[in-house]
Amino acid sequence: MSIMLTKLELIDRILHLIQKTSIYDPEYERVATLPFEEGYIGDLSPVVRVGEQDCELAMYERGVQMLSKRTKDPDEVVFWILEDTIHTIAHLKLLEKYKVDNVTTHLKYTKDEIQEMKDMINESFLQIGGQYEQWHKAGKRNELESPDPGRNAGKD
Repeated sequence: MSIMLTKLELIDRILHLIQKTSIYDPEYERVATLPFEEGYIGDLSPVVRVGEQDCELAMYERGVQMLSKRTKDPDEVVFWILEDTIHTIAHLKLLEKYKVDNVTTHLKYTKDEIQEMKDMINESFLQIGGQYEQWHKAGKRNELESPDPGRNAGKD
């Protein structure tokens, strides 16, 4: 059985892992910490509520809760936030590279742009390595974000 980490311990672990990647930049640390902020409800963004024994993984769309799962495995929490953070940073880097603001100008999401983003994401998980890279390759994010009321989240 895993012992649930505190909010600060989870954030520290996530930031430490992201710092191993070539896409790391301190200006993006907020992307990793925002899901832990009290009262934060992003649109289709992870929200983590840390308890003493487990964590709730939540997601909202237009203010309506679309996902609520509990896990006792701190590595699942770390992975979920890593996945979202790395995807977001890769997207922000593409916006910056192609000088688009995503308000008045937009990426065209060509095959090459999508591949470039996938390459950044895969390279980041390769640099992190271990179970997080394995989970990324196996598509564990989909498992964590799927409604599965019968799932006994975490490890006892």
